[in-house]
Amino acid sequence: MAENLWALRKKRNMKVGQLASKSGIPAKQIIAYEKGERIKVAHKARLARALFIDQEEIKWESEPEQKKKPKPKPKPAPKTKPTAKPAQNTTKASAPPKKIRKTPAMLPARPTQLEYLRNLLDKLGIEETAVAEEIGKPLDELNQGQAGRLLSEYTRQWTEYRKAHPPGTLGIADNQGKRAILPEGIDRFEYEYLEARQEAGDILTFTLFDGSVKHGRILGFTPYFITIQEENGDETTIQRLALAYYTRAAGEGAAETEAEA
Repeated sequence: MAENLWALRKKRNMKVGQLASKSGIPAKQIIAYEKGERIKVAHKARLARALFIDQEEIKWESEPEQKKKPKPKPKPAPKTKPTAKPAQNTTKASAPPKKIRKTPAMLPARPTQLEYLRNLLDKLGIEETAVAEEIGKPLDELNQGQAGRLLSEYTRQWTEYRKAHPPGTLGIADNQGKRAILPEGIDRFEYEYLEARQEAGDILTFTLFDGSVKHGRILGFTPYFITIQEENGDETTIQRLALAYYTRAAGEGAAETEAEA
């Protein structure tokens, strides 16, 4: 039986922005559909794929969600005059309860984890839907611990794949160590350099065009972004178009390397 779009989205524990990202439909349009606007045929197919359901399960025109009205506040009880002077409370106020520190299994997967997981699957030629069926849930519903285990597994597979293929099969065809022509490209030379720095755990210094500087170890990279872990533990994603150059300290045996961002 067909259901309202907003109800199906909530069953998947997805926000409007997440559904917009997975389906490629603007968030404003999804909100309009959830308020009753008739769904376009092409959009219905994309929404069904993003929600891992059949198209027939989505109503063409959703009934707007009825928000619950807040319960009226109870009337205060009539004040009664005390018959005797209450005794002074000499006990100390109870200490506030300690906050429970959330473990990786309690926190949703970070966007950077999902980005690099999908990047690895693409490199290995593995369909995301196949992985979702194997683990029993979409990748967007993973927690940090589950995402970390999958990243370790597919990183190992990718490392084995690279070892099994001779040099020259990676990067742009017929590119034997030359720098990329396009600013946003990562050729074989730079790809292997960044991967070596990532595997070695080297700390690099990244200088942006606005003059700001970042220090940290590479967690992952694509032709458009580089994500690093700074010394304080924070994860930062740098757009390559904003990157002027990056360097490794001379004491570590490496010279300055310009990033063609």
